Amino acid sequence: MKIIAPKPFYFDNGPKAVVLLHSLSGTPNDMRLLGRFLERNGYSAYAPMFAGHGTREPLDIIEKGGPANWWKQAEEALDFLKSQGKTEIYFFGLSLGAIFATKAIENMSDVLGGGTFGSPLFNTSFKMIRSEFLIYAQKVYQLNELADSEIDSKLAVIDSKIDGFLTNIQTETLQVTEDLKKIHKPYFIGQGKTDKMVDPHGADKVQSIVTDADLHWYDAGHVLTINNAHKDLQSDVLNFLEKIEERNA
Repeated sequence: MKIIAPKPFYFDNGPKAVVLLHSLSGTPNDMRLLGRFLERNGYSAYAPMFAGHGTREPLDIIEKGGPANWWKQAEEALDFLKSQGKTEIYFFGLSLGAIFATKAIENMSDVLGGGTFGSPLFNTSFKMIRSEFLIYAQKVYQLNELADSEIDSKLAVIDSKIDGFLTNIQTETLQVTEDLKKIHKPYFIGQGKTDKMVDPHGADKVQSIVTDADLHWYDAGHVLTINNAHKDLQSDVLNFLEKIEERNA
């Protein structure tokens, strides 16, 4: 079976544009349904691929990624859309992407608003993220048809490096969480009630800090952009954006 490598996407449909940032073990593929939905409803959609992602070597994420690189890519995403003549720009992120979408809303004056899906803000522990990343890595290596001994060896390398890597992400997350009070723009929060990856109650805490927050709960798990909640999420995001347009008209 031929496996097609994931790629960034850019759906160009007018001056209103949305940046979509994917998760730690995901790719822009997880944002494609939402991107196409927004395109059909009058928005351009751009999903860059975070450094280290999109390969068949999970260790690349640890060795080539990291908060500094990913934030630089968020800045480059804004610059790209401005170079394309986009005049109304929003940032949304899933899980890891939620951290950098929020940071963009906090710090970029050209960003009019945006939000998060399954955000790790206010997570007190990254233990679940750690264990799930190792499970993800094992599945990738199995798809690569590696011998069990080679898989064990590669997983041992990841196990030895992942804690420092996650500590850097957690440090970035804490800073972004501390800066939530800076947000005075429309801010969407999408949270699954049965999310096991992040603490769902963090959504309530974020809402209590952000003055213009719009919180939506879904009877679903973590990856809201593709799970059973994705259609409801799409409609809610579009309504959120259209209300901003009405307010600014």
